[in-house]
Amino acid sequence: MNTRPLLAVFLLFAVVGCGANSSPTAPPPPTPDPLAGFTLSGDPSSANGATWTYRQQVEGVSYDLQGILLKPQGPGPFPAVIISHGAGGNAGGYGRAIARVMVEWGLVCIATNYTHAGGVAIGAPGTSNDAGASTANVQRARRMVGILGGLGYVDVSRIGLHGHSMGAFVTAATAGAFPDLFRAATHTAGGIRPDFVSAPAPTESQVAGIRAPYQMHHGDRDFVVLLLADQLMDAVLTARGVDHELVIYPGADHDDVSQNSTMLARVRAWYQAKGLLR
Repeated sequence: MNTRPLLAVFLLFAVVGCGANSSPTAPPPPTPDPLAGFTLSGDPSSANGATWTYRQQVEGVSYDLQGILLKPQGPGPFPAVIISHGAGGNAGGYGRAIARVMVEWGLVCIATNYTHAGGVAIGAPGTSNDAGASTANVQRARRMVGILGGLGYVDVSRIGLHGHSMGAFVTAATAGAFPDLFRAATHTAGGIRPDFVSAPAPTESQVAGIRAPYQMHHGDRDFVVLLLADQLMDAVLTARGVDHELVIYPGADHDDVSQNSTMLARVRAWYQAKGLLR
């Protein structure tokens, strides 16, 4: 019997097998730097905080963002809150005003300009046609979670959300899109719209994923964003068993609740009760 062909086959498999065993294991891909493209100007622990820019492409999305950052004195780790402004506002106005209060509670406060900002460049992603609870604005809010995680002094297990009006729409949509990222959420003059209505407010579908304890504040004389919007959201959260509260302010209009001292005291108590603040 001629064994040479069988021997050749055996040797071939032996060589292939040895080659497979000796191949080096490919190294894992490098972990992306969450602060690549992030530039900070100023001292976040100063009275006015710091400004920042973020220009980077992440998962195919190009970001061109500007914002403000305030932090308490000390090394942390601190809880944090993402503050979202309304139509015509911006991070340096509404965002900084709310941050000056919340930083005194012990929160790192970050805000960026959204597509519905006024008096500033709106950046990217999105255009002025993508106001409120748009995909572009939710992407911007989600990027701030990444930035907070890269700072080194934020407890990423304790991040909250707060917004007013169109910023409230961003807050609700972001809480719904990323239910595992946030410890608590609050807003003023916000709410939802029916799925078949076209508006900057989020739909019931967009808030269906919310799991974070959620507190809402609304004036009953608000004719810009009707109280009905928050009542609809209240009903959705009730139906889904989400821990939440709707506080109504008799005689208050759209802007009356945005920086109301009573509202802010209730927000602080909510954060403490839900573990965002200790």
